[in-house]
Amino acid sequence: MSLVFLIWEMPRNFHASLIQAEHAVRKLETALPRPKDGAPTPIEKIAGEHPLRRTYYYHFDAKVPSVVRPAFKKAVAVYNQTGAVRLIPGKPRGRQNGITFFTYHREVDDRRPDYLELGEGGPEIEHYVGLGTYTINRAHAGMNLAHPQTGIRASVAIHEVGHAIGLDHSQSRRSVMYPMDQGHLKLSAADLKTLHALYI
Repeated sequence: MSLVFLIWEMPRNFHASLIQAEHAVRKLETALPRPKDGAPTPIEKIAGEHPLRRTYYYHFDAKVPSVVRPAFKKAVAVYNQTGAVRLIPGKPRGRQNGITFFTYHREVDDRRPDYLELGEGGPEIEHYVGLGTYTINRAHAGMNLAHPQTGIRASVAIHEVGHAIGLDHSQSRRSVMYPMDQGHLKLSAADLKTLHALYI
């Protein structure tokens, strides 16, 4: 049985006179084309359209079990070590970026019994135009607990936090953003290059 992640982009667009919000959710569920180990790590389209502040406040949804939280905390440590972003405990206020960590249960799709969805995540960008134009990201990163046989994987949390802060799927198996879990606990050189380009 293969564990495969592929992201389907499901943007949600809201247009108002002063607000443009877009929401991308990514699912991990289908196979990729042949990997390219030297491939760059792409930026999520909506995350690259407007400059984002590098500081994020993160918190756990109340339903996240204590056994899962260390995986998300490992992901936070990995991204903080890059120097490109700062992930700080707490809930975002006003114009601050935020990430909500969550868990959910989604069983195997009968039409795709050989694939397990391990998580989902993505940015939710709100761009305000007018006096004091600014952009905030109220992102989400989640792990699917419907498959206990796969265990709680920090590598999945790292992948989903990557989506939350603007990284898209990579075709390189060296990347934490490769859609099939490779168990990576640190970012590749290409991941770091993209992250620094996005935030610095």
